[in-house]
Amino acid sequence: MPALMLTEAQVFQGTVNPSTKITPLGYLQMLLENGLAEVVTNTMNNNGHTRTVTVKYIPRGVAGKSVTVDDCSIQATPDYMEFTIPSLSFRKNGTFIADDKVRLYENEASNSVMIGKPIPPMGIYKEFYDTLIRKANGLLQDVNADLLTQQAASFGKNTTTGLATPKTINFPLNTNNNPLDQGMTQLETDIQDNEFLPENSVIVGSGLINGVYRQINRNTENTNRQNYPTNSPDFKWDSKTTTIWGTNQFGVFEKGSVKFVNINKFEGAFGGDKLSSWNFTIQLPLVDSMGNSLQAMKFDAQLWYNKCPSELEIDNITQTVGRGWILDLMVNYTQFNIPGDAYDVADRMSGVNGTLRYVATNV
Repeated sequence: MPALMLTEAQVFQGTVNPSTKITPLGYLQMLLENGLAEVVTNTMNNNGHTRTVTVKYIPRGVAGKSVTVDDCSIQATPDYMEFTIPSLSFRKNGTFIADDKVRLYENEASNSVMIGKPIPPMGIYKEFYDTLIRKANGLLQDVNADLLTQQAASFGKNTTTGLATPKTINFPLNTNNNPLDQGMTQLETDIQDNEFLPENSVIVGSGLINGVYRQINRNTENTNRQNYPTNSPDFKWDSKTTTIWGTNQFGVFEKGSVKFVNINKFEGAFGGDKLSSWNFTIQLPLVDSMGNSLQAMKFDAQLWYNKCPSELEIDNITQTVGRGWILDLMVNYTQFNIPGDAYDVADRMSGVNGTLRYVATNV
């Protein structure tokens, strides 16, 4: 323990610290803020018991089905339809910290931090807890990428095109003429045409759409308020949309139209002391580099002790290690959209599910 060894967190404090900086995960953040399916989650997961959940739904009435004669006739009795919540995805990240390594650090590293529910006896090393925060960045990036990929195949139809494929929308370089069929004005009228409110919507994306919102926030001189209104939909920046959805593509989501399911399997009788390990659930104080909270994410965790020097496979390499603690941080999750047939085929909204896909241009 060198006398003057300082930690990275002490020198580079706050969000500037590279090891604890969490990449903004705009799509996951949007789901956590607006799409948590608490009713579904509580039904699927009852103290660690998991079950399949089916949701029944029925289309709304459509125009042209009423009659003008009082003849006691019956026009329709629609039947309920059903959809099943998708199966869960799983992600895990395991961490091993040897006792001999912790001995080399200052006393603070071996202090106990009480975490989880139920709380493991004596908690875990402070060094271990700090490692979990660092590891969470990579784990949640993988979760976010999985969800973006799932959504890429789940966008609904846009009533203005009749298609679910990306619609091109141009944000003009010259806004002095106030074009009503371009830019944010066009986007908001599209949203209204799909029967949800711009102010009850969230945009997720990167590239040009991020530049649009930088101008909105700055209210630059060349920004015409009619094309960049200050009451535009909320915006979440997510750099992964470029690689998963496409360059300059972005999604518009009616709040609550995509539901996020976060299941914990180590609850009730399935948590606690398992003799060879301790199973528990945990929420971490995660805040990304832009100051957005991700603390709503709830993890399963398994803690166990490597009681003898032995061989362990770490990062696909077999290594000889000493005594120390191993903690697996796990997430069970999925998302689901409004069914594509939630509206009758004769309804103008047939195929609409509250999610719209766009690609931005700037000419």
